[in-house]
Amino acid sequence: MEASLFVFGVMITIWGLLMVWKPYRISRFEEQLDAIGSKRRLSKVEPAEWKVKITRRGGLFVVLIGLWVVALGLDT
Repeated sequence: MEASLFVFGVMITIWGLLMVWKPYRISRFEEQLDAIGSKRRLSKVEPAEWKVKITRRGGLFVVLIGLWVVALGLDT
């Protein structure tokens, strides 16, 4: 078992699960990062509906990649 690969896969899987479970929060955080340096207040930034949907769907993909990396870590 490759421990570092296994741990990395678990971290990726957790991040993907957060993207699926809380897509609005993740999208809002990304929008706040994008708003740094603009004249908008960070507390007033809201993500678009399409961005929240893409974050959720992307999270499913990230979970699959994370599980694949975990399986690789267990296999070696």
